[in-house]
Amino acid sequence: MLITTSRRPCHLARVLCRELVRILPGSEYVPRGAKKIEEVASLAKQRGHDRVLLVNSILGQVGELRFLEVGDTWRWLDALVKLSGVRINRGKVKPRRPGEVKIYAADAGAAEFGRWLGKVWGIGCSDRLPESGLVVFLTSAGGLRVQFRLMPEAEEVGPVLEVASFGSLFGGRGDGPG
Repeated sequence: MLITTSRRPCHLARVLCRELVRILPGSEYVPRGAKKIEEVASLAKQRGHDRVLLVNSILGQVGELRFLEVGDTWRWLDALVKLSGVRINRGKVKPRRPGEVKIYAADAGAAEFGRWLGKVWGIGCSDRLPESGLVVFLTSAGGLRVQFRLMPEAEEVGPVLEVASFGSLFGGRGDGPG
């Protein structure tokens, strides 16, 4: 997955992109600069990526995550994640780039988001906590939260994302690709 920012990103958006690349296998950060979205999609295809994650800054804060699907052509996925907060954990644990990623919803409130995010990111959502590898750990107690944990130690690696809402970019169901 190619990871980039909006055209005029806040500092935290750039840091978040770099942190995600440190832990997500096969991901690559490219600063957007003045590139049009078509140029970003073309660059993703040239570098062998089938998805783009766009970290969008709104009013000087990391505001939302948007997604492109890239193939012979490109299209916006009907998917939007609005964020209410981001915490960077650089000093806590040095992230590693494991080979496989699974999504795990720790409670029923996070399960719907887990299935949805799995479709959007193109990765599996597990009913049981995986015993090894990187886990995108979702909880809903106190608000929907995305954490990255390295199993089996359950070490927290990478950023923590507080999700305000998720759904459609275009006003439909917002169920991602297909």
